[in-house]
Amino acid sequence: MQASLAHLPLARQAELARVREIILEELTQRIQAAGNARAKRYRLLKLVLFGSFAKGTWFEDSNSGRASDIDLLAIVSHEALTEMSAFWEEVEERLFHDPAIQRDVSIIVHTLQDVNRQLKDGQYFFSEIISQGILLYEDAEPDRNGNPKNILASPAAPDSRRAFALGDKFRLSWKKSAKLFLNAGRQHLGAKDPESRNFAAFQLHQAAESAYRMFLLTVTLYAPGTHHLGKLRNLARTIDERLEEAWGPPQKPYKRYFELLRRAYVEARYSPAYETTREILTWQADRIEKLITLADALCAERLERLKAEAGPSA
Repeated sequence: MQASLAHLPLARQAELARVREIILEELTQRIQAAGNARAKRYRLLKLVLFGSFAKGTWFEDSNSGRASDIDLLAIVSHEALTEMSAFWEEVEERLFHDPAIQRDVSIIVHTLQDVNRQLKDGQYFFSEIISQGILLYEDAEPDRNGNPKNILASPAAPDSRRAFALGDKFRLSWKKSAKLFLNAGRQHLGAKDPESRNFAAFQLHQAAESAYRMFLLTVTLYAPGTHHLGKLRNLARTIDERLEEAWGPPQKPYKRYFELLRRAYVEARYSPAYETTREILTWQADRIEKLITLADALCAERLERLKAEAGPSA
């Protein structure tokens, strides 16, 4: 894995240094606040930059206001740290509001044991992160014998035949789910009562989530354990920018329409303050239908490549 950020402008390097500083600070404070012996053993073992900033394909568009997100893999010492979703969301929220950080930061969290298992299995997503990613932080504390610890496994060669078989199942299953949720949402687009409109909003959220899971699992055999539509969208965009065509131009009021869709997973079911309209729901449904079509085409493209790599018996 690389450790140099020399391909990035100094301003972006400073931005990443601030991101690293905040993550370490927040985690230290959380461990100290827990105050128990187990929590004191919790560690951030590695922080890995992946995606466009690691590859050198990042962009900033002053006209549309769009800019590449910062994508990070946090490799941690204990499973409990991967289950602290509220904590990591708070960290991302602080990063979002820090004046020194000019873009969204998305963090996925896995234990070293899990990452090494995935690497030994030849898992595409983690293998690419390790081969193309940049190490921003590492806990270099040696073991009791003074030897290096927290070592990443060497990625195994991917098994194209296995990837094709799994990917094909993922595509069929999640495509069906996405269409079922979309149809359920469309049935209530014109409802007059807010409860039915909110029901439609939740179903449409599930349709979009299913479409992203279809794409991520088919193409990489990995999808994070989150219902946060913004995170799924960002991760999918990192892998293939063509999926962004589904959402149209990033302008008002469409950015707000997507934000309402993102919030629908929780708020459309539980918050009396959540409101939507037929116009918003129709836009969301039309965009999601396009998302499903695009994701399905990209899945088919990936499966064709895997089939060719695996040989005629696949």
